[in-house]
Amino acid sequence: MYASKMTPLSSLDTWLPLFQELVWPITVLLILFFLKKYIPQLLDRTTKIGAMGIELEFEKAKEFSSSWSNEYVGDIRTSVKSDDFSSGVMDLMEQFSKAGSYDYASIDIYGGKAWLTSRLYIFSAILSKLKGVRYWVFVDSHDSIHKKFIGYIDSRSLRLQLSDHFPFLSKAYTKALLEVFPDGEDSMKAADTWKITQLVKLFLKGIQKEYPRKEELGVERDPTQEIEKGWVLLKDGLTLEKARFLNINELREICGEWIQTDAIRSLETNSKEHLAEKILLSNERLIPLLNSENRFLDMVDVVHTKRNLMKSNVLGQKTAANP
Repeated sequence: MYASKMTPLSSLDTWLPLFQELVWPITVLLILFFLKKYIPQLLDRTTKIGAMGIELEFEKAKEFSSSWSNEYVGDIRTSVKSDDFSSGVMDLMEQFSKAGSYDYASIDIYGGKAWLTSRLYIFSAILSKLKGVRYWVFVDSHDSIHKKFIGYIDSRSLRLQLSDHFPFLSKAYTKALLEVFPDGEDSMKAADTWKITQLVKLFLKGIQKEYPRKEELGVERDPTQEIEKGWVLLKDGLTLEKARFLNINELREICGEWIQTDAIRSLETNSKEHLAEKILLSNERLIPLLNSENRFLDMVDVVHTKRNLMKSNVLGQKTAANP
C-alpha cells in the first residue's frame, strides 16, 4: 500500500473553509475593540426591523425636531413678522445654535396650512449649514390622516429648486447673510443665537411689506388665501409676505423630479431577500421606512444596514438555497 501524499492544493481545500468561517468573528472583534468607547452612543440609535419572521439590525437616522412656536409670538413657520424676531423668539432660535448634528428633518405640511415657502427656504438653509441636515422628508397630516408620506429630497437639491422658483428669496437671503455674516455661510457654524435670529429677521424684512388696504382689516379671510398675487397676509392682519403656503401641488411643482418616493414599505409583507435587495441597491445614505398605510415611521441609515446585511450574508443564503 502507498501512503497518500497531501498536496498544497488539498491542504488549501482543507483550511479555506475554516478561514472563511473565522473571518467575520475576527473582524467583528477588531471593530468592537477600536470602537468600544462609541458603543453606548451607537446603541441609542440601533433598533431592529422585522420581515417575515426575521430581524435585521439597523441604525436609525437622527431627526431634527422642533415645536416651531411659543406662547409669545406664535408659529415661526407661518405667522411671525420680521420685527417680532427679537427676544420673544430666542428660545426657539436657540435650538439652531446648540451643539449637535442631525441627519434629516421632517416637514408636515398639515394640508397646506403649516409652512410658507419663504420659511422653508430660510430654515432649511440654516439647518443644513448649522446642523448638517442632509435630507428633508415631507409628510401630510389632516383629518384622520397622520404623517402620510409624500417624498424626500436632499438639502442641496431643495436649496437649488427653491432658489430657481423663488429667486427673490435667494436675493433676500444673500443680502441678509452678508450683513450678519460678512465672511459668508461658513462663518455661521460658530454663530450664537442672537446672530441667527438677526439673519432670519433681516431675511424676512426683505420680503415683507405693510398691507395697504386697511379698510378691509375687519374682513375675515382664509389664512392661506393670497391677498395679492404671490403675497400672503400674516396673522397680524397688517403684514404681507412674498411667499406661498406649501401644499402638495406646490411642493411637487417646486421639487419636480428631485423629490424621491422610493421607500421600504409594509415590512410585514416583505421577504427578507426583497428587503435586503431594496437596501443594497439604494444609492442614498438614508431611505424612508413606512408602514402598510404609507405612514412615515423613520429614516434607515443605508450604509450601516448594508454592513449588517453583508455580515449576515442574506443574499448568499438565498443563492445557496436556490442554485
